[in-house]
Amino acid sequence: MPSKTLQFASIFLVSGMLALAGCSSTATSTSGGVSARTADPVKTARTAERFDEAEARASATRTGEVYLLRGLADVFSRGMDVMGAKLNRSGVYAMVDSYANWQEIADIIVKRSKKGDLSYPIVIMGHSLGGNDAPKMASYLGQRGIKVSYVVTFDPTRPGYVGKNVDRVVNFYLPNDEGNTVRKAAGFTGSLQNISMAGHDDITHTTIEKNVKLQNDVIGRIMSMTKKKR
Repeated sequence: MPSKTLQFASIFLVSGMLALAGCSSTATSTSGGVSARTADPVKTARTAERFDEAEARASATRTGEVYLLRGLADVFSRGMDVMGAKLNRSGVYAMVDSYANWQEIADIIVKRSKKGDLSYPIVIMGHSLGGNDAPKMASYLGQRGIKVSYVVTFDPTRPGYVGKNVDRVVNFYLPNDEGNTVRKAAGFTGSLQNISMAGHDDITHTTIEKNVKLQNDVIGRIMSMTKKKR
């Protein structure tokens, strides 16, 4: 099994290539000697995406909201997309996004909570860097009075902490030198499991969230937590 150092080196290489491609795609165009920049395609896409998410929430047939955070470069965490698609097909609203957008997502949740527009239970999942930020997102919501029922992390790269607003936490991880377990913050009284995947030759940092057995375990628990809407 390749070392995590080699895996992350590959991730950073691909990330750099993607960044260069992104820079070239947003270059300035010229016409008649006058420089003109077109509308920001990323911002436009995000606005359209948020509108689509509102429609998706409205069309969900079961209670609850699930937020899945991919890791670096958005290309090595496609198991999150698979789980999101399965949940949506089962009637549970699920949104998959980059770990880098966790606070933006959380702020939208907070705004909606003030309007009484949330559907509980709230579930947050993350892989790799997304696994680092899933507990952060849960704590951020807790500081703003929002309960999180379930947090699932797939091989985070650093330790995480969960507070009193979280009911249940499961961390599927491959132990590293930094000690990448999830730990209790002040006031936490829920259920916390750190489940080591060491010794499973078919599970690596870039395949752990794609493992069908783990996916089915997580999705099954989410389905048991949600209910059909009236």
